[in-house]
Amino acid sequence: MKKILACVPTFNESGNIKILCKKILRIKKIDLLIIDDNSPDNTWAIVENLRLKNKNLFLIKRKKKIGIGSAIRAGFDFALKKKYDGIITLDADLSHDPEKIPLFINKLKQNDFVIGSRYIKNGKSDYKGIRDFLSRSANILCNFFLKMPFKEFTTSYRIYSNKSLITLSKFNLKTEDYSSQIEFFFYIYYSGLKCSEIPIHFKDRSEGNSKIPKIQIIYSLFKLIKLYFLKKRFKSK
Repeated sequence: MKKILACVPTFNESGNIKILCKKILRIKKIDLLIIDDNSPDNTWAIVENLRLKNKNLFLIKRKKKIGIGSAIRAGFDFALKKKYDGIITLDADLSHDPEKIPLFINKLKQNDFVIGSRYIKNGKSDYKGIRDFLSRSANILCNFFLKMPFKEFTTSYRIYSNKSLITLSKFNLKTEDYSSQIEFFFYIYYSGLKCSEIPIHFKDRSEGNSKIPKIQIIYSLFKLIKLYFLKKRFKSK
């Protein structure tokens, strides 16, 4: 892989963003794009300051909080326009270890899409109690409804090839909430592209608060049902 972009959506991540950027920019041949939804805690200002010393750090500052779906799609558009060979997405809260990025890049050599999995052998999640139950249940439901041979569907630690981005650009995708992550995976897989999982250790955030609203569970269930019926159309082609 010659040209890889790391893409990180942010909203109120001032306690994490400097550490994250430094860890990612330490990796050779990686550019970093931060997409900030006008964070009230001035996350974007910290990134602006870091850009003064890092030519491979880019920032898209949006006017307001819109959603992770459109933030990731903005990253896709940026990657396509700048002709990157692949784009890797991860969370800003340090729950995803940036040092694993080279493993994703290496795995992409034989795949079009690679997702980091907490639920395959050697994978691990720091979630406990109800959060662990809901996360595991959500991924079991994805497997059941979508009939895709994977254990992980919801984590945003993943890498897309340029071919995957071109494929996704052909669909009119507009989902803004976290179920957009399931949607991206669904369209790539059912378009016939090669997908794979690698184990990751998902760490619970140590700074800031979770951005996932409880009503997201309902939204995701509706999205699964919609994709379930859409799946039949893909198979009939």
